[in-house]
Amino acid sequence: MTEVLVGIPTLNGSERLKRCLDSIAECTRFGVFERVTVLVCDDGSTEEELELNKNVIHDASRRVPGLEMLINGKREGIARSWNKLIRHQTSDVAVLINDDIEVVEHWLDVLVYSVMENSVAGMVGLNSYVGVIKSQVQPPLRVDYNEAALQFGNGTLLASHGPIFAFRREAYNLVGGFDERYFCFYEELDFGVALYKKGLRHFMASYPIVYHMGGATNSDPRNLIASEELARSRAKFIDKWKATPEEIRRAMPLEKKPPFLNEWHVQRNNWK
Repeated sequence: MTEVLVGIPTLNGSERLKRCLDSIAECTRFGVFERVTVLVCDDGSTEEELELNKNVIHDASRRVPGLEMLINGKREGIARSWNKLIRHQTSDVAVLINDDIEVVEHWLDVLVYSVMENSVAGMVGLNSYVGVIKSQVQPPLRVDYNEAALQFGNGTLLASHGPIFAFRREAYNLVGGFDERYFCFYEELDFGVALYKKGLRHFMASYPIVYHMGGATNSDPRNLIASEELARSRAKFIDKWKATPEEIRRAMPLEKKPPFLNEWHVQRNNWK
């Protein structure tokens, strides 16, 4: 069986965090894994929001086994928060989620299966409905797991989708984790390029599709001026890799369907 870490960085978003944890409690089959640990890292929230987050964690701990919260105390950035979450707990697979994500049925089964059954997988992400919260969709959307498959999109990806993705710990260790010189933005793209250069490839699962509010953290005036930080991170990326993301992507050869030990339609029979 597989040990799984689910890491959730948060910043001044107690309502978002509550929706995220509620969805994890509702939609995660904890018993099919050897261990699932859910860790939240508060990255410098205001005193008021930190107390609200503590209350959210306390309430959710009744339904989410092994739920803990790490507190940075001051703003350290997403890359450092991700590293702190991953290094706090040993696991075979790490899954990182934004606090404005709400998961759906079989989300964790798909991510863990994708990275464990595909020998060349680096990062695997889930697609999302952007700008909507789960409760706004009535009735809840359903997916057909008969058609589930990994996809490159339009060829090989530089990295999987940042708001929710998974990878094996051995892949993380292979490149030494996330580069903490990125405070915000480009950190998952940098991680993806580093893994690609080690021979690993990145995918998006076509199903299931989760819910993502999108830009909720960076649009909060208490947090940061997103456009300025985005420009700084892009400059760091170009300086490090001596190329833009677009140039690296164009140089990648298109690849075929990734290898699997089992097909999705066989594996899904174990998810019911």
